[in-house]
Amino acid sequence: MKIPKQVPTLEGVVIVIASAVILFGGVFTYQYFALAQYNFEFQYPKDFLSSNQQPKLLVGDCDYGIFPNECPNINNIVINDLVASGGDIDGIKNNLSSPNYWDKPNGEKQKIGGVSYCLYKNSDAGMGKVYSNYYYATVKNKKCVVVFIATSTTNCDFYLPLEKGNTEQVKNYNDCLIKNKNQPEMLKEIINTFKFSPVK
Repeated sequence: MKIPKQVPTLEGVVIVIASAVILFGGVFTYQYFALAQYNFEFQYPKDFLSSNQQPKLLVGDCDYGIFPNECPNINNIVINDLVASGGDIDGIKNNLSSPNYWDKPNGEKQKIGGVSYCLYKNSDAGMGKVYSNYYYATVKNKKCVVVFIATSTTNCDFYLPLEKGNTEQVKNYNDCLIKNKNQPEMLKEIINTFKFSPVK
């Protein structure tokens, strides 16, 4: 079994294929993501996330003192990551200054595996797809630790109208509908694997 190339996010990141499991009637090969510095790990299906956006774990300064009563502001952490990925800093800062950049500007508090997180999410559309970015933020050692996951869904109307006798088109259309329908549950499966292990 081929081991995927390591993702150059932060020192200590390891990605390996963990196992093949059956979910929603399909077989998914799960990959394992870990950051040794924070004893953090999670698993995700190899082909589920956006192909050009591997998951990341971002760490940076934030107003950690207000957490978990309120969600910390992670904008500077997001800006630094987007700039490091080649984005224009002025354009990025301008985008994040918009009150409509995040679906919920003050974040959405969640409990995952007994750990408090704040979810910041945004979406964008283009080329027949909707791209969604999820940032799950928590606080460790007076730093914000942010799990970044990107997903995409296809506008299934791309396959319409269905041509009579075109079985491949029908299959692609049905597969698209099933994938979009299952995505929220699959994302829930992924975040439920978030885990901070005790430091030994």
